[in-house]
Amino acid sequence: MRELKHLCWDIDTKVTQLANTHRKLRENFDALRAKNRELKERIVKLEEKVKTQSEQIVKYKLSGAANADGNYTDVKLKINELVREIDRCIGLLND
Repeated sequence: MRELKHLCWDIDTKVTQLANTHRKLRENFDALRAKNRELKERIVKLEEKVKTQSEQIVKYKLSGAANADGNYTDVKLKINELVREIDRCIGLLND
């Protein structure tokens, strides 16, 4: 009879441990799901930013202001700045 009580106590202890482990894993899963949702939203925002900046680059390239006076330096600097920012955004997307 004592063995049966001991076995029941062992089973009860293991079930309690499993329940606690399950609860902790569920909490971790919920936190990871929230983080995943947050990162997906961030990706969407960064993709929108990349698209906007790409459009700005095209506008600068097509801009007639640089052609009028022959000074491409300012336009090139701005394009390079935008390209670097796009590269940073792409780097963040890859992380």
